[in-house]
Amino acid sequence: MNENHISQRENSIEVKEVNKSFKVYNRKIDKIKELLGGRKANIKRKQVLRSISFEVRRGESLGIIGRNGSGKSTLLQLICGTMVPTSGEIKTFGKIGALLELGSGFSPEFTGLENIKLNARLMGLKKKQINDKLDKILSFADIGQNIKEPVRTYSSGMIVRLAFAIIANIDADILVIDEALAVGDAFFVQKCMRFINQFKEENTLIFVSHDPNAVTAVCERALLLERGTVAIDGTSRTVIENYTKNLQEQMGTNIANTSKRFNRCLTENDVWQGQEIKEYEMKWQDYRAEALRSSQGGGKYKITKCTTSGENLKEFGSRDAEIKIVEISNVKSRRNLEIIEGGEIVSLRIEIRTKKIIEDAIVGFIIKDDKGQIIIGDNTSNKLNMLKQYSLDSEKSYYAEFIFTLPLLKKGCYSISASVAEGDSSEHRILHWINDAIVIESISNDVAAGIAGVMMQSIKFGGKG
Repeated sequence: MNENHISQRENSIEVKEVNKSFKVYNRKIDKIKELLGGRKANIKRKQVLRSISFEVRRGESLGIIGRNGSGKSTLLQLICGTMVPTSGEIKTFGKIGALLELGSGFSPEFTGLENIKLNARLMGLKKKQINDKLDKILSFADIGQNIKEPVRTYSSGMIVRLAFAIIANIDADILVIDEALAVGDAFFVQKCMRFINQFKEENTLIFVSHDPNAVTAVCERALLLERGTVAIDGTSRTVIENYTKNLQEQMGTNIANTSKRFNRCLTENDVWQGQEIKEYEMKWQDYRAEALRSSQGGGKYKITKCTTSGENLKEFGSRDAEIKIVEISNVKSRRNLEIIEGGEIVSLRIEIRTKKIIEDAIVGFIIKDDKGQIIIGDNTSNKLNMLKQYSLDSEKSYYAEFIFTLPLLKKGCYSISASVAEGDSSEHRILHWINDAIVIESISNDVAAGIAGVMMQSIKFGGKG
């Protein structure tokens, strides 16, 4: 399809009622019989994708998320044309650059340089175009003299460097990335993310990752795949919240089989008061706080409280314990807040009520931005002096209190989600989770780069004699 026609189209990808199944042979002899045209025996079909339909607009970034076996990689291969659907139709408009399975498309006996030329030709570049782009590809990959060695001698990180360097320089209209960046080193991943963010400003991106924060950071929209079907198609934040909920519910089915440590009932003596607030303030108050607070709108956040009941509240869990109150207050005055200031020392209090005995109780919170990216979070299992886990009695009330300095947040909306669980940090069962229990609207002037600012003790700028 010519370039002018591509630029005029509204969609880059159209997937309509796509199904994909694979033949499964119980015995090797059955496959041989089929190839020879003889009698077929013990051949079954495994359905991997079922009635998949969606469209991706030109310039849109789409995240695809789901558990292992949900059909993510198969769907990407169908989009890229390395597989064909059993039924249904897939249309793509424009050149596709794909980073799929690690090392796919590379000949292990060819050198890195030979593989660059081979893959670039397969992706539609002519010999002169390859030569013109070769220096840029080599510079992006940055693997030095290893480029002259066979790819079979490369580490997984070097293979990713080479593969991404190629797709970043073929002038693709659609970029498809499947989890491959997970094996790259931090420096190279940051380089790739800078390219991806620049690429998606005008082109189409399909991004698959097991990291929810990466999906919400890169993509405005996401698909959740479950057992080969599109379970949810919506904003990245909505999809990630549902994905998290499903993972927590599935994790909870195994918690009963985990070995229990020695438990004892939580008592008032277990509460750790921490440092004196005055001492804490001297160490951690931002030296710019007074100036920020005196400026118009500087460092101020508006607090909106949500109730723990109502149809619009997103919550889930077994309800063996329930969150009754989530409130944020000033540590000194102990007053609940409607207006709060960045850099203020606050108390986040979560009160729960049990319905049965809870072993290994954990209470925690996370603060997210409006895209669902986690800014900060913590839970009671991270308390350094908690050498033992604690059990909670049935039909009693408990609370967890977190005292911390609220970060300096850029202008925008944020929310606090609260949870109570049973288990440990790596394996637990959610008893009650409330999304957006408290909503924070920052009307602050920006004072930092990135998502949030840290408490600054001093900033100096001077000459040297």
